[in-house]
Amino acid sequence: MAFIDARTLPEATEIEADLVIIGGGMAGIAIAKQWIASGKSVAILESGGREMDMEIQALYAGGGVMRAPGNPDRNIDDYLIQSRVRRYGGSGNVWGGKCVPLDEADFAPRAWIDRSGWPVTRAEMQPFYDRACDLLQIPRFDRDWDSNPDAARPPLAIGDDFFAAPRVFTALSGEVDRPRFDAWCNAFVEGADNIRVYLHANVTAIRLHRNGRQVEALGVACLNGRRHTARGRAYVLATGGIENVRLLLASGGIGNHGDLLGRCFMGHVTFGVYENADGLNTMLCVSDGQNMSLYTNNSRDIAHCVIASTLEGQRRFGAGNFTTTLFDSETAPPPEDAAVLALASQLDAGGASARRHFCFFMSEHLPNLESRLMLAPEHTDALGTPRVFLDWVYSERDLDSLERSIAALGDALGAAGKGRIRWPVDRSSLLSILSMSRHHIGMTRMHRDPEHGVVDENCRVHGVRNLYIAGTSVFPTSGIANPTLTLTALCLRLSDHLKRQMGVRA
Repeated sequence: MAFIDARTLPEATEIEADLVIIGGGMAGIAIAKQWIASGKSVAILESGGREMDMEIQALYAGGGVMRAPGNPDRNIDDYLIQSRVRRYGGSGNVWGGKCVPLDEADFAPRAWIDRSGWPVTRAEMQPFYDRACDLLQIPRFDRDWDSNPDAARPPLAIGDDFFAAPRVFTALSGEVDRPRFDAWCNAFVEGADNIRVYLHANVTAIRLHRNGRQVEALGVACLNGRRHTARGRAYVLATGGIENVRLLLASGGIGNHGDLLGRCFMGHVTFGVYENADGLNTMLCVSDGQNMSLYTNNSRDIAHCVIASTLEGQRRFGAGNFTTTLFDSETAPPPEDAAVLALASQLDAGGASARRHFCFFMSEHLPNLESRLMLAPEHTDALGTPRVFLDWVYSERDLDSLERSIAALGDALGAAGKGRIRWPVDRSSLLSILSMSRHHIGMTRMHRDPEHGVVDENCRVHGVRNLYIAGTSVFPTSGIANPTLTLTALCLRLSDHLKRQMGVRA
């Protein structure tokens, strides 16, 4: 049978395969799908089952704090367990399905941002983005995507610093279409003779050969007390951005050549205030004559756009990547909002009426060595693995980047006579109003030099010839896009590399 419950295996079972994938989430499944009928055996080791189990989910529990200059610290202990799903399909079970590639700027070295630049270019990633779109059953993003595919939804023209950046949705999400997502996760396994999924199989240790240069075996534990071993020719660690790091740290700090393992955690957050009782809302005001449906129609069956900063714009105002997402309110504006609309109509619409659009801002979390994940060895889970502590840190540069980007967008709107922004938030209140995503980025960053990264350009752990990492933890910079499409594209790229290494014909 393709799905095997590891709890039912005899004690000390030896699980063997050519390719061993640790983790049965979106990354692990994307890779495994590429090996159907490859002539090589594949084993996926998944901690959870095919249904949610809170005892298994509790293995994610840990501690955390979010910090930023001039802001009170924010406790995020609950984030580590609430932002992830420990079951087959991973966080795809709750993912909203939004897909977008990273921008050209995200791959480029930016002199004003330390540790920026990827060892792979946007152009080199394009064919993998195309295949990732096919796998996730969405239209492809052409590298030079025309942000005006529909003349009835024109983009907002406000100069060279900002552009309309597209987003689309896939139905392959447990939140959106459970039967379709389950079929995507399960059908390929049930129809493949060479793929086995071991459920309730928690990898607790990566054991290196005595020479330290290759993985010899994996320690596997079940919550019913049974212990097993897994062996393969190549191993892919695909347990999610946080758990990838946890397992490497718990296994003696594998890949920590430059003291970078666990460092440069980057998370996406949104900043915005809406429906405030005092009328202090984050909003963008434009003339009623400007059709904004390209930005405000976020229906799942149509591409929509956010307002994003260009590479030249980021360079000009010395900031990271930045987006503004718009949506409409069904309620009548309070007096404070009405006053702003009246002023905007006089300034930009020649007295014609103006319309408000609520908005939230996203600003790239810049790589920061102090933002990191650490083990808390005094606290262990039910399997004896140390829990983690996440120290999520924003620097002055992060706050500057956000405020400069908002100001630049306001300047661009005003200069073009297209609108105004209201941003009623003091810097000292930023942590209290932000909303956290489930995106866990960095900490096993990709770089050709082991002194500057944990994995190389092929996602292989430096110094370990048969251990690879799949997932958002390898991103050198976070960008501002939902990361699943890029994660999937990198998985396809990694799969191609592994096939070449193992002599599998394309």
